[in-house]
Amino acid sequence: MSLLTKNGLSLKTQVYGLIVAISFISFFIRIITDVDTTRNYLQTQMASHAQDTATSLGLSISPYLEEDSIMIAQTMATAIFDSGYYNHIKFTDAQSNIVFELANPKRVESVPDWFIAMCKLNAPTMQSEINNGWLMAGVLEVTSHTGQSYLTLWQHTKRSLYGSFLLLMASLAIAFLILRAVFKPLKAVEDQAKLVTRKRFTLNNEIPVARELRTVTKAINNMVINLQSTFDSLTKQTQALTEEVYIDQLTGFGNRKSFENHFNSVVGSISEDTPITAMMLTLPSLANINQAVSYQDGDEHVLDAAATLKTLVTDLSNTRVFRLNGSTFIVLAPYDTLFLNKARLELTDAFGQKENSLHINGFANLALIQVDNGSSMGDVLSSLDTGCTIGEGTNVNKIDKDTLLSVNQWRALIKSIINSGEVSFSVQPVKQANSNDKQCYFEVFAHFTHKGEKVNNGHLFAMAEKLNLTEELDKKIIRNFVNVKEQHPDDIFALNISKASLYSTDFIQWLTLYAQTKAVLKNNLLFELHEISLLYNVHVASLHIDAIKEIGINVCIEHFGTSLTSFRYLQGLDVEYVKIDGSYIQDLITNTQSQFFIQTVNNICHGFGIKVITCLIEKPETLKILESLGCDGLQGNLIMPPSKIIKLNGESENKKFTFCSDAIKFCN
Repeated sequence: MSLLTKNGLSLKTQVYGLIVAISFISFFIRIITDVDTTRNYLQTQMASHAQDTATSLGLSISPYLEEDSIMIAQTMATAIFDSGYYNHIKFTDAQSNIVFELANPKRVESVPDWFIAMCKLNAPTMQSEINNGWLMAGVLEVTSHTGQSYLTLWQHTKRSLYGSFLLLMASLAIAFLILRAVFKPLKAVEDQAKLVTRKRFTLNNEIPVARELRTVTKAINNMVINLQSTFDSLTKQTQALTEEVYIDQLTGFGNRKSFENHFNSVVGSISEDTPITAMMLTLPSLANINQAVSYQDGDEHVLDAAATLKTLVTDLSNTRVFRLNGSTFIVLAPYDTLFLNKARLELTDAFGQKENSLHINGFANLALIQVDNGSSMGDVLSSLDTGCTIGEGTNVNKIDKDTLLSVNQWRALIKSIINSGEVSFSVQPVKQANSNDKQCYFEVFAHFTHKGEKVNNGHLFAMAEKLNLTEELDKKIIRNFVNVKEQHPDDIFALNISKASLYSTDFIQWLTLYAQTKAVLKNNLLFELHEISLLYNVHVASLHIDAIKEIGINVCIEHFGTSLTSFRYLQGLDVEYVKIDGSYIQDLITNTQSQFFIQTVNNICHGFGIKVITCLIEKPETLKILESLGCDGLQGNLIMPPSKIIKLNGESENKKFTFCSDAIKFCN
């Protein structure tokens, strides 16, 4: 499909084209008509001129037609002929004998030959009978010279051409000014319509003068106002519910209810590749500060600890912090205990520097525990509480510093993976709701292997982010996945992109250039962005999402609702999907608040033209509720677990891939 057919020809171009075409047609018709009229006039003038000359000359020479005075008649004819306005003068007697004949073969050199050939002039020969007394003495024939007529016609044509061209340019200039005044408000309406399709609702304050455009502008403005009003109402309602049910009012962290939902959503998917570690922080001196000083100072103590804890988890992607009660915080991180021990040491040192005389039992106590697949929340909290109570003097979660990799070792490991590490992929389909076999897309999970051993993705990307190497890992994933995408260009895949890549101008430029060489990336590809990463700087993220969309890659916001903040940021983001965080799914059957949240998200997103996806679906009852709430896409082990992509043959120039799972009919 051509670009013209795809995008359509603008009304402005069509109108300008029509006016220019009509103007030039009128211009040429005027020139042709004017030249033809002048040519006919000159043709008639030459005939009249020749006839007048033949008559007057005939009368003048009639007394001198005797044989002895014929030279006088010829001399008189020559005098007139030498003026240059005649091509031929001939006098024949009554017996048709030529008495004298004059001819002028010269032509006007200032007139181009092509013009003479195009505008042919035929000079007529006019006759006059000359009498000698009562007898006819002969016939005088006069033919005018066309040279002067050609010169006159050529000069007139040039003047007409210049005048008509100046008139054409003036007319086009006036038409341009008039049309620009008409199309300016029309362009504003077009821009407003484009912004609406990109989920950006702005009002057009320039109301056109034209009645039709005025009506359209007001209609779009009213639509935008209604959408904005509905969006504001729903977001306020949802935010109020979220703050009441899931957010601790003092710290802004998730509360116990939020922790329970998140714990239940991740505990069933724990594996060697996706570990979960829980860290508990208690404030043993909080009760003493409340009693000895004031509750306000106690709140300051809690906020101080919360700020320190928040600073820590900022460097640990996909890590969530919750406040269970007045003095207890808990952290859930997708890393193993060994990886988090270094962070625990840093946190312990930071809290140790804050101790003063009010902290009679210390500033804070910490404990770590690895969460096993299927662990109960009660057992995890009990073990953590015990660890915080007995302190670090025991063997609980003892740190072996020799087992921790240094920063330089991590840097060498990551660079080695980027340069020579192997990347394998698995996929999990996102099924369209109320459909048995149609997919929205396939989410892709990358797995790195270094020297034959799997590398934990959570640890790898966490350290890569600290070392500013995340972009290179994302580039490696994209380069390797191109081989799979080329084998299945018609299927839609979704790759996860890190926060660093989202905000990197260099990465966007690289992606744009790489997509020029690998055109398969421009179609049927999706990037999934974590909500927390996107909220880091919504304005910059929006600009880079627009650049990604320009390439042809769509965008999905995953873990939607994780931030527990208002999702007003959706307004202005040109995204295709949002994927609701799994913490809202686990207790959906019995939790009407989660049902209301999901239904509200559907109402808001559908108003923006955004599709809603839910994940971690394990029960048929959950699936039925989500479909009834209007979700567009469904993902989870109930639908289909992740399936590895295997290479059928290893030739680099002809790689073939398929899914291990027979349930997905993906190969041709």
